[in-house]
Amino acid sequence: MITVRRTVYILWDRADQEVAVGANCYASTEKDIFLQSVYAGDEAYIRRSEDNGQTWERIEDWVGSIPLDNGNTLSRSLPAMYLDPQSGRLVRAYLENDSRPTADGSVSWFPASATHKVYFQCSQDEGRTWSDPEQLVITGDEFDETHWAPEIWYGKNGGVVMSDSAFTRPDGTIVMPFTMLRVPDEGEQRYKGHYRYLIAHDEEHGAWERQDACILGRWREDGSGIDWQISNYVRVPQTNSTDGACEPGACMLPDGRMFMIIRTRNFPDSEVVMPGAKHYAVSEDGGATWTDGQILRYDDRGAVYAPASFSRVFVSSKSSRLYLITNINDVPCYGCDPRTKLQIAEIDMDTLRVMRDSVTIIDERQEGQQESIRFSNFAWYEDRHTKNMILFMTPSPGPTGTWAAGDVKDTARSIDCAVPPHAYRYEIELPD
Repeated sequence: MITVRRTVYILWDRADQEVAVGANCYASTEKDIFLQSVYAGDEAYIRRSEDNGQTWERIEDWVGSIPLDNGNTLSRSLPAMYLDPQSGRLVRAYLENDSRPTADGSVSWFPASATHKVYFQCSQDEGRTWSDPEQLVITGDEFDETHWAPEIWYGKNGGVVMSDSAFTRPDGTIVMPFTMLRVPDEGEQRYKGHYRYLIAHDEEHGAWERQDACILGRWREDGSGIDWQISNYVRVPQTNSTDGACEPGACMLPDGRMFMIIRTRNFPDSEVVMPGAKHYAVSEDGGATWTDGQILRYDDRGAVYAPASFSRVFVSSKSSRLYLITNINDVPCYGCDPRTKLQIAEIDMDTLRVMRDSVTIIDERQEGQQESIRFSNFAWYEDRHTKNMILFMTPSPGPTGTWAAGDVKDTARSIDCAVPPHAYRYEIELPD
């Protein structure tokens, strides 16, 4: 039996803003030193705990926006940290991209998604100091700061890492899920997409398709950084997803296989056959090659219907069982909603199917809350003492408007918003 306990984690006193936990990480293999990144209204910072999160010290303010001479803004995401359990070293990753405001104050699709770069920093002293930022450039003579990964060129398309889902193979290789935006070859046949998808389609840049992979890293001898390779790209059939594969999460199973969960997105006005459902891929060679994405199903063979939303998988160190955390719907759905329920479910490691009877609600919409409320985009880690999974999540007001009409917008928080702006802590107790 899975049980969930929810408490207010960070209380926020401004209804028109919110506070949210960005990432979590132990900073030592032996001590209960903990690092956490936080968004608090207009501020972002990193804090440190020496007692497993009981007390905190704010240690670094994070600058997320830097004006550029060309009128654009350089945007920097809060870093996500990973403690390599074999070397005891820390690595943190963040994204940079150019963003261009539009007339209504939103960010234009281009150049933001075409200028994504990944930067890494390393620490050998439990996160007290960090090396200079180093751009991710895949090892090989053909790659440089512009052409930094297969099929990626700065200014044409980009990629991002999912460093919150990193893990280390027994041989010391760090595995980190990765997403790229692929520009299809000239003349390549594409299914009719949704307006959000077509907005990235023009004569200069083409129509982007998302694909997933894993980057594989080995520490340099002096610990100053990591040299990276990359797997093949995982594709989802065009009949199953409007714009490909996105936001992967991955983990290693006890038998050595690797399991990747994949976000896909479909719309009712496209020619995609399959409604929204989670997909997955498998690697049997340490993450070097992956199968194409296929539909995730229940043990009764029904598809796991889900919106395009954040998902993570992990193997519990308490029981060695495989779990999925995501938004699951009872009926077919399209687009990015509804996310009114967040669930955890066990996946049978032999069949790689979700055990329907194991689906457990972590949080869900309550009476009086907005119908568009979203429970998603959580931060997470496993407590090394209790072996329970800990989630931090700030519910979002969600979108307004209609996807099919092309007028959907995120709901701005207001004084009378029914969705609280606090960050919540969820302790998920798993069976032995």
